[in-house]
Amino acid sequence: MATLNIQGQKVKVDDAFLSMTPEQQNAAVEEIAKSLPAAPGGAAAAADERAKAGIAKAEQIIDSGGPKPGGGHETPDYQPPGFDMGAGGTFLTSTGEGIPIAGPLIDKGLTAAAAGIGSAISGEPFSKVQGDMTQMQETSRAAHSVARTVGNVTGAVAGTLPAMMAAPEAFGIGAATNLGKFGMSALSGGLLNGADTAVRTGGDLKQSVESGILGGGIGLAAPYLAPLIGRGVKAVADNVQLSAIARALGLDKSAAKVLAGAVRQDAVDPAALSQLGDNGMLMDIGPNMRHTAGAIAATPGEGKTIVRNAIGARDSNANWRIRSALDETLGEAPTPSRIIDRANTNQQRLAPEYREALRDAGPVDTLPIARYLETEAQTLRGEPQRLVQRVRSMLDHQPTPADIARARALGQPAPGTTLVSDASELLNTRHAIDDMLETTQGTNAVNALTTARQAVDDELRASVPGIKEVDAKYAELARQKDAVQRGQSVLSSGREAPRPDELAAEVRQGALPQGLQVGPSAVPLRLREGARAEIERIVGTNANDRVALQRLIKGEGDWNRARLSTLFGSDKARSIIDLLDREKLFADTSNIVTRNSETAARVAAREAIDPGNAPGFGVREGFIAGGARGAARAAGMRTVDKVIEALNNGGNEKAIADMARTLTGGPQQSAVLDALMKAGRGSWLQQSQVDRVARALLVSGPATRHP
Repeated sequence: MATLNIQGQKVKVDDAFLSMTPEQQNAAVEEIAKSLPAAPGGAAAAADERAKAGIAKAEQIIDSGGPKPGGGHETPDYQPPGFDMGAGGTFLTSTGEGIPIAGPLIDKGLTAAAAGIGSAISGEPFSKVQGDMTQMQETSRAAHSVARTVGNVTGAVAGTLPAMMAAPEAFGIGAATNLGKFGMSALSGGLLNGADTAVRTGGDLKQSVESGILGGGIGLAAPYLAPLIGRGVKAVADNVQLSAIARALGLDKSAAKVLAGAVRQDAVDPAALSQLGDNGMLMDIGPNMRHTAGAIAATPGEGKTIVRNAIGARDSNANWRIRSALDETLGEAPTPSRIIDRANTNQQRLAPEYREALRDAGPVDTLPIARYLETEAQTLRGEPQRLVQRVRSMLDHQPTPADIARARALGQPAPGTTLVSDASELLNTRHAIDDMLETTQGTNAVNALTTARQAVDDELRASVPGIKEVDAKYAELARQKDAVQRGQSVLSSGREAPRPDELAAEVRQGALPQGLQVGPSAVPLRLREGARAEIERIVGTNANDRVALQRLIKGEGDWNRARLSTLFGSDKARSIIDLLDREKLFADTSNIVTRNSETAARVAAREAIDPGNAPGFGVREGFIAGGARGAARAAGMRTVDKVIEALNNGGNEKAIADMARTLTGGPQQSAVLDALMKAGRGSWLQQSQVDRVARALLVSGPATRHP
């Protein structure tokens, strides 16, 4: 029982009145006040009766859904219409409540701020709006306990993470020793939870100590448990993403996992597939992808047939593919002998022009030439002397039988040897010297012949008008023949091959007209034709060995690339090199897939024959047997063994066939590669992020309990 002072009169009320909410008590007091007289002075008995009537009215309110006597304020059953915020609203209003230590104050502060805004908007008293909002929170949190718990957890993590980022050492993060890692984590967990409980319980020492001990224990375990949680959550997220990608690609999940792992291990460049052209396959883009294809080729079933058929079809078209690409890029290959024969024919066709020039020629004076050669023959020795003497003898004109007969008929003595005076004879002398130059060896001998030829040529220029124009045509054809021969040596690796800068100079100089030639020379064209013919010869003799083909044309260094750029231009040179690199890669893929599958088949056969004594063959044994190459092959076989084991454990022939089709091409290879790369990277969720969140949740765990 209690006594109230209402309108100056004392009225007794029972426990039912005390169990009402403030709003219900106000309603009961108003009913009691209505029954009291306007002025004091009534008898005490009458006042008691009137109080009982007011209380009876209050009891009617209780019977209609109000609080039951003794029910208290913390678990009200009365829910005013519209006061349930739902799970979403409960989650949002509970995040502040879950923040360690400051959570209760933040929760009350947010409620008060919201009440102030609501009072200003609605015009209702602040106390009434605050009471309504408090009732709304309590009702919603009681109805949506899960949402409240999730909100508390979110608030606990959000309140702890900034502190961990600001002072990671205080939580044992990044500590160099186990003492620092586990000790600081236990200390921070104990202090954080003890202080939080003290705030929520109003300073209850016992509960604060218990919470601190519990928090310290959880903090001690956090450095060990948080990484486990991080790995687990990361694995689940990656698995979910892998399943979605496998469904999108139409692949079995185990097949997608194997392919994604191979792509990740190869660190594939996204542009690698597009650089391989129309004949590229996913199996070409990395060693692990090749070994995966090799494992499939060694596994009996549809997948083996798919891989081997795809490799075989591509290999069978290699020769045609290379020749077609070269013809498209460089043009059809000429035959050098035909070019030279055509030039020889054109030189022979100049004979009428020489005769026309000689028709108007006067007598030539060869006496100065003869005296010069005689002097040289006296001073020179050896082969140069012999060659000069031969040229000197060519300047002597021997009388013909007709000349002798004519002299005798005239009664004159027979003519003797005289110097050549006919221009045609001197021209033939020059031709003979040219033939000698083609076969002469030795610097001194060549110099002696060259000087003699120059003396003969000077006399012809002076005595035969127009002969140098014909000479220019003849010399141009001779230069073209030389250029064809030179072009066939530019890609060789011997000393006869020009260096890149030398070839560039030859091309520039060769394009310039010589002597009285009109217009640019065709020497650069003939150089290109000679090189193109040599490329065709290399292809023809190495078509079945694309590795050798690439080595011969591309070369070991970058000289051949520079030479090809000089002759054909940088774009065409790059196309040729890219073509050869692609074909070499295709050949490597074919060799790896075929070799690994055959080796695996032999090992399997031996195991079937003698299961107990099948020897292991690892990288060490491979190095002993075949050096570095043997070790690489053994490492490849180990990869194949792992893939085969994974495929066999899956026991799904359809998955293997799906992988085979994916590795051997398709219309959407780029999209498939992008999807596999995404699967290989895993989900966007990082283990370290989950680790931090898990550690924050563990350290601040008790703070998520409802007060």
